[in-house]
Amino acid sequence: MKTVIKVVIAIALINAAARVGMAYAGYYQLKDQVQELITFNGAKMSDGELQNQILDRATSLNLPIAVENIDVQHDGLKTMASTTYAQAVEVFPNYKYPINFHFTVESLAMGGLGANAPTATPQANN
Repeated sequence: MKTVIKVVIAIALINAAARVGMAYAGYYQLKDQVQELITFNGAKMSDGELQNQILDRATSLNLPIAVENIDVQHDGLKTMASTTYAQAVEVFPNYKYPINFHFTVESLAMGGLGANAPTATPQANN
């Protein structure tokens, strides 16, 4: 009987750890996607467009983020995006634990570095 109880407790702990891990995996995926978005498109898009793109990416990851919780700001060449959300994670059957997530990412516009860079022309060997 002791062994059965230990196995049940171990399974419950593994289940809770996996669910919390999946919640954090979604958080880090969104953070990476937002960093990539503002790095490569931040200077080209308006605040509203960036908010919508971030919301679309959060929705595709099944994260509970409202557009009011997404803040995007442009300051010259610098673009910043931040968001806050709470996700209820079922760590034990019928027991949900709310985890609060928050991140801020920023990037500098690097436009024109690749498109306008001088290209080398191959020289013929004489």
